[in-house]
Amino acid sequence: PVNWCPQCETTLADEEAEHGICWRCGTPVTKRWLEQWFLKITAYAERLLQDLDLLEHWPERVKVMQRNWIGRSEGVKFDFELDGLSERLRVFTTRIDTVYGVTFVVLAPEHPMVPKLIERSTHRSELESFVQRILAESIEQRTAEGAEKEGIFLDVYAIHPLTGERVPVWVANYVLMEYGTGAIMAVPAHDQRDLEFARKYGIPVRVVIKPRDGDLDERTMTEAYTEPGIMVNSAQFSGMDSEVAKDAIADFMESKGIGKRSVQYRLRDWLISRQRYWGTPFPIVYCNRCGVVPIPEEHLPVILPRDVQITGRGGSPLAQIHEFVNAKCPHCGGDARRETDTMATFVDSSWYFLRYCDPHNENEAFSQRAVRYWMPVDQYVGGIEHAVLHLLYARFFTKVLYDMGLVHTPEPFMHLFTQGMIY
Repeated sequence: PVNWCPQCETTLADEEAEHGICWRCGTPVTKRWLEQWFLKITAYAERLLQDLDLLEHWPERVKVMQRNWIGRSEGVKFDFELDGLSERLRVFTTRIDTVYGVTFVVLAPEHPMVPKLIERSTHRSELESFVQRILAESIEQRTAEGAEKEGIFLDVYAIHPLTGERVPVWVANYVLMEYGTGAIMAVPAHDQRDLEFARKYGIPVRVVIKPRDGDLDERTMTEAYTEPGIMVNSAQFSGMDSEVAKDAIADFMESKGIGKRSVQYRLRDWLISRQRYWGTPFPIVYCNRCGVVPIPEEHLPVILPRDVQITGRGGSPLAQIHEFVNAKCPHCGGDARRETDTMATFVDSSWYFLRYCDPHNENEAFSQRAVRYWMPVDQYVGGIEHAVLHLLYARFFTKVLYDMGLVHTPEPFMHLFTQGMIY
């Protein structure tokens, strides 16, 4: 599912829906299942993170915001088999030292496995109603401090890869698809959210790390223990320091082919589809015979039609213009349907400064000679509200163009000044 603003009636990138609020109008964002276009910004996550160190003349606050948004985490990924099914659930955890304390698994309502598990359940109607109700809530509502944790059992069990124990699989509002894999190993003794959920629904609590100077009562504890300590109830790792056990358990899982050390990022691929008229058209047609077909370069650019009615309602205005929608397939010559979404305007603002280097060039967007002379930008002025929007996207575009050999610098802006804002 993708972010959807019910007021603007368009999809939004994660960066445009921070805290579950539409960046343009402030409306709470919901989720919708739509087929959309993305740019694979995640392929550049590590470079976007590491190259922040090159930006000596950027405000530290902006760099911190980008670091947090990219959100690098080191941990272990592994799979839970589903009892009686061929599918597996992949999870990622930074706390592999708590893996023996797993007593249930939780999926985000947006997880692609949820509809499949609902389909096979004898409580299908009840499960569908719950998931639809949660999806109608904004991310801000679901993650607000003090928000009630709600969930429902999916009528399926997962097999713990280390113990062979059957643990129930739930879907719950407090797990988000935006983080990790959208599935978590729930360890109520050592995660407060999991503990509150387990107490509410009567799920067992198992302590696997105890303080160095005391014990924990898993029957009565109301606060999850999240500090380092001594391993207990953890097979051959019991008695170890929990910090040492992290590596020991990861080594063991890798040696057995059960899990693998992994780096995950909070950053998600950039959703660029918008249900608007004003934006760059996608050079794509859909053919019943050939499928998704790109428009050949010699037929570019795709020009927006002028005779359009802007109503602000009912999806993309381009979809109402039959002369625009109806096209021919470049491969087979048969009837085809043109893509009617347009690209987010941030796509254009991610490289406009390169055109400024060579504004009168009628043969190409910019010449390498002009860009080499003018770039990178010496002084850039812009609001801090664009820290994880335009400023991140412009860095991404510049790195892609750098890899293509079209520009000579991997960063667009040498100095950044963020002016104040008046409310």
